[in-house]
Amino acid sequence: MKTNETGHYKNVVSLNALKVFAEGLGNGYAPQKEILQLPNVVSLLAEANLLHNAVKDQCNTVSLSVDHRQLVFKDVKPLSTRIINTMQSTEVDPKTVDDAKYFNAKIQGARINRKPNGKEGEELNGTNSVSRQSYDSIYENFRSLNNLLIQDGNYNPAETEVNTAGLTLKQNEMLAANQEILVQTNDLASKRIQRNNRFYVGDACLVAVGKGIKTYIRGKYGIHSPEFAQVSTINFKIYKIR
Repeated sequence: MKTNETGHYKNVVSLNALKVFAEGLGNGYAPQKEILQLPNVVSLLAEANLLHNAVKDQCNTVSLSVDHRQLVFKDVKPLSTRIINTMQSTEVDPKTVDDAKYFNAKIQGARINRKPNGKEGEELNGTNSVSRQSYDSIYENFRSLNNLLIQDGNYNPAETEVNTAGLTLKQNEMLAANQEILVQTNDLASKRIQRNNRFYVGDACLVAVGKGIKTYIRGKYGIHSPEFAQVSTINFKIYKIR
């Protein structure tokens, strides 16, 4: 999973460039406005780096969670097919096998035109339906398949990978992987909101302070001064908030 946060960091780099320039002016940089004074700029820059790094680090956490979920779900489709094959050598009722094949077809992503009787919330309309293939729906159908085997009571293979105890462990692992993605992406969204507020919202935000410093230099030294020429190309941009 790749994310792009580069644009936001360009604003941090720009503010740092202005800070270094202002420090070089010494007593020649003395704005009256408190938010433009060097102590505030230094503090803002440190905070901006922390907020930016928090988002970048959380992006990595989300990526690792996505990678882990892909590994967890990688063998679900072949495992479901193996369950169907294993059922043929058990005492499971043939109708239960048919119902299990229905759930397996949904897990595989196949088009299906029959639905087992009594499946809540599904209409028997005689038309093909495209199986939902999100991770949540794969989990949902795998859980239903395992529950079907548990309720039947005649599915008791010796192999740990395909008996109901082993399948329940797999089911719980799938659910945990989905939940971890939800938690980590929510945390990422919260960290982005915090960063965006400090970078782009209000008179004391990073972009406002950066532009304010440039305005101060232009006013103090003149638009054609060599001092303003040094900072005129330092740009700040409000990037798309995501």
